[in-house]
Amino acid sequence: MRTYLIDNDKNEYIIDLTKTRAHSAEMVEFEFRTIKDNKELNKETVFIRKLADQYFASTDGTHWNKLARQDSPSLMLNVDKVFKLYHGYKPSSAGGDQDGGLFTQMPGKVVKIMANVGDKVEKGQTLLILEAMKMENEIKSGAAGTVKAIHVKAGDALENGILMMEVEPA
Repeated sequence: MRTYLIDNDKNEYIIDLTKTRAHSAEMVEFEFRTIKDNKELNKETVFIRKLADQYFASTDGTHWNKLARQDSPSLMLNVDKVFKLYHGYKPSSAGGDQDGGLFTQMPGKVVKIMANVGDKVEKGQTLLILEAMKMENEIKSGAAGTVKAIHVKAGDALENGILMMEVEPA
């Protein structure tokens, strides 16, 4: 799963969870990578362990640090910066260049997808049709490039702020 961290200056960091392995009911291993400006900054493995209804984390499986309880935080404090957290998607109004991501601006239903992964597209080209408020809306590419990923299918009912498609700018 992808998590976006965006600070007040609109700097964006991406954390991708790449592997999860359960060692036991009390310990899980997570492998993740951090990305900034489309470059992998680091790759790390973290072990999370539950003991006596408390959670502990380790990067080497030997030295453990107690974790503070959190219930799906929407903010994260890191020394001198506060980051907003977005799990699985990034709203189109949040940070960075949005040309390549097509996000829902309101709840709706995907009617038709007019592109495939790998297709070359032009800026302004209609890539999918979304029905919202009883109207069919053409969702257009914000950049010329190649369709990198399609995250929805025809018939999907979507909430606001969902990433539907990604276009890698040329």
